[in-house]
Amino acid sequence: GHSRLQIELAVQAHVGSGDCQDVEVVDISPSGMQIRCADFDMLRAGLDVHTNQAQFSILIVSRLAWVQTGEEDEYLTGWEFDIESDEERIG
Repeated sequence: GHSRLQIELAVQAHVGSGDCQDVEVVDISPSGMQIRCADFDMLRAGLDVHTNQAQFSILIVSRLAWVQTGEEDEYLTGWEFDIESDEERIG
């Protein structure tokens, strides 16, 4: 089995064409994920009744912290979560 990355990240998500709601991605691995939510009906409404498959859209709000060029002309970027204030950054 794959090791799971504990992230406990609060995000907004919707399943299928359902409404967006606050959920928490508890952990994730290449084989699956755990999501905690207050409204299971929102998740169930987006499930395919025959396959139990769902298409998730997860909204993550973050601020660009840094950019560097990597090998083979790609960019590696760092993003910050949970930004409480609108203070201007210096640097």
